[in-house]
Amino acid sequence: METEAFVEDQDKAAKAAEEEEVDDEDWSDLERFQNFVRSQHPLRRLVCIKGLPEILHTTSVETALSSALPLLEDVTQDEESSVRDALASNLAPIVKTLLSRATPQEAAQVVDVVWALSEPLLRDKDQQVRAVAEEGVVEYAGILTRELVTNAIIDNVLSMSRDEQEEHRMTAMKLLGELSFVLGAEVVKEKVSPEVVTLASDSMFRVRKSTALHIGKVCRWVPKEHAVEELLPVYLTLAEDEIWGVRKACAESMSDVAAALPSAVRSSSILPLFDKLATDVSRWVRNAAFQHLGPLIATLSSEEVTPKLLQYYASMATGKGQSGAGDNEMPTFCAYNFPAVVLTVGRSNWQHLKEAYNELLKDIQWKVRRTLSYSIHEIALILGPELTKEALLPALDVFLKDLDEVKVGALQNLSKLLGVLEPAARSNYVSLICSLEMESDNWRFRQLLAQQLGELFQLFDESVVQSELYPIFMKLSRDPVAEVRNAAGQQLQVILERLDELKVTWREEFTEELQDLATDRVYLHRLMFAQMCENLLVAPAELDVDMFKKDFLPQLLVLAEDKVANIRQKAATCLLNLKGRPAFASLDGVKTAINALGADDDVEVLRTMGKQIDMGTTKCKHQGLTNGATRDAELRAAVLSGST
Repeated sequence: METEAFVEDQDKAAKAAEEEEVDDEDWSDLERFQNFVRSQHPLRRLVCIKGLPEILHTTSVETALSSALPLLEDVTQDEESSVRDALASNLAPIVKTLLSRATPQEAAQVVDVVWALSEPLLRDKDQQVRAVAEEGVVEYAGILTRELVTNAIIDNVLSMSRDEQEEHRMTAMKLLGELSFVLGAEVVKEKVSPEVVTLASDSMFRVRKSTALHIGKVCRWVPKEHAVEELLPVYLTLAEDEIWGVRKACAESMSDVAAALPSAVRSSSILPLFDKLATDVSRWVRNAAFQHLGPLIATLSSEEVTPKLLQYYASMATGKGQSGAGDNEMPTFCAYNFPAVVLTVGRSNWQHLKEAYNELLKDIQWKVRRTLSYSIHEIALILGPELTKEALLPALDVFLKDLDEVKVGALQNLSKLLGVLEPAARSNYVSLICSLEMESDNWRFRQLLAQQLGELFQLFDESVVQSELYPIFMKLSRDPVAEVRNAAGQQLQVILERLDELKVTWREEFTEELQDLATDRVYLHRLMFAQMCENLLVAPAELDVDMFKKDFLPQLLVLAEDKVANIRQKAATCLLNLKGRPAFASLDGVKTAINALGADDDVEVLRTMGKQIDMGTTKCKHQGLTNGATRDAELRAAVLSGST
């Protein structure tokens, strides 16, 4: 009973302390942080920590070092893990925000202070906090100079690697691996490598597992001869560890280790090791070996990839691997890495992979087929026209009849795939392109087609462009879905360039149909013309001034007087762009339209024109406190009088 009474008294005291906390409206963001970072209310402390990077963005580095960062020392010991986790998440943002403005001396101070905050978080009792802190340290170390990392961080990490608690040694090993790329070959060889050798023989298997998982990153940043003589023997010993989790970690880091070794050593050491791990007594080790076989092959040269290694890889397509033990994830890994493997072995070895590809095409898991569909264009670029026609066009036909989730992958890069084909084979897919334009069940397919129209215009000759692609472009420009219309409009510059390249005799007809949009009864179509004008003005290619004056400007000036405010606003954006171009700024029509839009009735148009609108007037508009005519008159009078 006494204990319950004590707890109740504590709760009452905490509640009273919370109620006494005052939030002064006159406080700056920094002052509010200073007052609430030690609040009795956990939620207030959490909000303070989450908002700190934004506060520091408007605070000088000197002030941050003296008035904000010192307060965070207590936060590393906060009783709420969510608060400590928030601080760990903000380690990198804090460093990035301050270092972008810091002098060299201030930068060193920032790193010292932030590392002092990082260290207790890396040793936190909560595993989630430790993991987030690890990621934060790796992220901010990546933007530091080698000198700062060497002076402020690495010695502390090395000290942590000798800590009595195995969790801390595991954390240290991960950091040694991840930070090696910053330290440089000499420091990694002299300081990091000896510690890795020691941790590899640690009595606790979780430390050895962490070493096996990250040793490859260390190997990459030491001289090759050192990696072969000092670190490779350690890795091979770990690969024979009695604990399957350590061997599994070796399988997962195999591609990193292989990438750091000379070709001859890879052939004599790593490839035989894969054989051993792929037939390990543990299912988890075998699966890890096959899962990382694709990345391993990608590190090799074509001459190093043996037929047996390709057989191992191809066997994954059935989900069994060479060992014959089934695993549903194997086809997924096989499909994901297929482009990298094909790139490594080249088109001459496609014969060893085509059966596996066909197996994956038939896989019952749609996510496997989807992965293949998204990469079919990449494989086509490697195989070239003949093999693409023979091996991949049948696959494309399969994808196009599959679920939408699979079909979308092939459609998203259809133009790139067709670009690999010879013109004769390419022409067989014109009907497919036309069918996509008529797709009614899924507008996103029409959007994908619209996004590729520029490339498709480049791929086909004038007859196909005129009879098929030109009508498709016009129809998609009037599509009922805004995303489709906008995607089509963004292709206009490339399409116009293609028509000029072809020297088509029907260019004027094309232009007139575009201009019809500007006078269409449907306001969305008129808006589309104004959007096309903006697309031409902001396109990377240099604007054809004479063409724009002749084909687009007259209609744009008419739209500047359109009854729909959204259209006038888009016209205003275009005219402001033209105002900054000498070829247009002096034109009477442009000057007149700009002056008229500057005195427009609509608040958003006025804002687009750069007018400062009184908040009271805006409020009236949005709340309907005056009728439309009165509001319009008030706005016009306010603008003309210059009171706004």
